Amino acid sequence: MTTQVRPEIRKFLAGSFPNLEIADDDDLFEGGIANSLFTIQLIMFIEKHFAVQIPNEDLEQDNFRTVTAMTKLVDRLVETRSDV
Repeated sequence: MTTQVRPEIRKFLAGSFPNLEIADDDDLFEGGIANSLFTIQLIMFIEKHFAVQIPNEDLEQDNFRTVTAMTKLVDRLVETRSDV
């Protein structure tokens, strides 16, 4: 599913930060791009767009730090959902 997830996350980030070019492994927090409020927006986008629920134990900043980390999180959650 990664091939579908990554472009959607990148599109969301581009819409939120139209003047920035964000690479897949850019640290959104270290670079000052994102903050805790934006993390909430990311969580809401991911849950709604990919029809997943992010469990409390996955609500760690590291899961939202990069496009790659978010893609891995969504892939895992979608796979887990499919296993049920």
